[in-house]
Amino acid sequence: MSLLSPVLLPPKVEAYLSQGERFIKWDDETTIASPVILRVDPKGYYLYWTYQSKETEFLDITSIRDTRFGKFAKIPKSQKLREVFNMDFPDNNFLLKTLTVVSGPDMVDLTFHNFVSYKENVGKNWAEDVLALAKHPLTANASRSTFLDKILVKLKMQLNPEGKIPVKNFFQMFPADRKRVEAALSACHLPKGKVSGSPGLAHPLI
Repeated sequence: MSLLSPVLLPPKVEAYLSQGERFIKWDDETTIASPVILRVDPKGYYLYWTYQSKETEFLDITSIRDTRFGKFAKIPKSQKLREVFNMDFPDNNFLLKTLTVVSGPDMVDLTFHNFVSYKENVGKNWAEDVLALAKHPLTANASRSTFLDKILVKLKMQLNPEGKIPVKNFFQMFPADRKRVEAALSACHLPKGKVSGSPGLAHPLI
């Protein structure tokens, strides 16, 4: 934003964030390390990662409190994970590949999402650019239409093999009031449950 152009522009999502990068996601509690593809959607609403099983987990950008890389990122305490990453070798370059994303509803109840890249210094760029999206003024002060768009974007990123949105995803998005969701789908002449004995019938993209 400048004095000549006082309009605050939406956050810019770098191309490499949308294209994705290969990481290993690890968790000290479960001692599991899983290969994932880490991405940010083109509109900068979600940081999400896809496992080899095609299961996808989403993290709302607005919930991100901090990003860390290098010596400031989390390192595994579990001996099993330390062996996976060869951390006890003298010439290990683990710190050059780390990325930790910190999220939570506030600065007290925090969750740490830990990743290790396959290449050095990748985590540094991701940490800086993801945090820039999270700290952008429009991220926390979005319009009503933006919140509606976020819902649509997330639904469209969870398509079934036929390229349709499963009905169950609507109920998962609004778990508090199933009847209201059914009424809304009916009003739009869309499937709302079991049709012709096929559970979870999907409808085409809007």
